[in-house]
Amino acid sequence: MSAKRILIIEDEQALLEAYTLLFRTKQYEVFQAANGRDAIPILEREKPDYIILDILMPIMGGIEFLEIVHIAETYPDTKVLVLSNLSDQKTLENVMRLGASRYMLKASASPRELIEAVEAL
Repeated sequence: MSAKRILIIEDEQALLEAYTLLFRTKQYEVFQAANGRDAIPILEREKPDYIILDILMPIMGGIEFLEIVHIAETYPDTKVLVLSNLSDQKTLENVMRLGASRYMLKASASPRELIEAVEAL
C-alpha cells in the first residue's frame, strides 16, 4: 500500500513545519504550500488524498482556493479539512458548500485530534 498523501496549505511557517513533521511521523507523504495560489499546481501534479487548508492567507486564501479548484467536482477523492481560527457560521457554511469535508478550530486542535480528524475523513 502506498503512503497517504497530504497537502498542507498554511502561511504560518512554524505551523506548516509542525504539521509537516506530525504527518511525516505517521508515514504520510507531505506537500507544502504557503497560500492557495502556490497550492494549485501541487494539487494538480500530486493529487493528494487529503488537504489541510487555512482560510486567512496572503495572495490567495482558503475560500478563494476552494472556489477556483472546485474540489468536490475536480478532485472527488481528495478530502479537505479546513483548519482556521475563523469560527463564524457564515465562513463555516461557505467552506462546506465549497467542498470541505470538515472544519476545525486551529487554536483548539491538538496534534492527536488533527491526525484523528484527517484519518476519519
